[in-house]
Amino acid sequence: MNITVTQFKAKCLGIVEKVQREKCRVVITRSGRVAAQLVPVGAANEKLLFGRSSKQTEIKGDLLSTGDRWRADV
Repeated sequence: MNITVTQFKAKCLGIVEKVQREKCRVVITRSGRVAAQLVPVGAANEKLLFGRSSKQTEIKGDLLSTGDRWRADV
């Protein structure tokens, strides 16, 4: 569902209830451009970019070390 920010302001509580009940997404536009998106709580966590492979990735060793000694005194 797409709505303007003015429509969202006028019907905010009803829209939030609909998103929660029907698990749908609402795109809120301002001046014809997308300003925000309202999604149900469970759906927000499904599309995160950061951390989505945290259960599949294993860190081995020091991520910040190159293995070479630094010669800071030169």
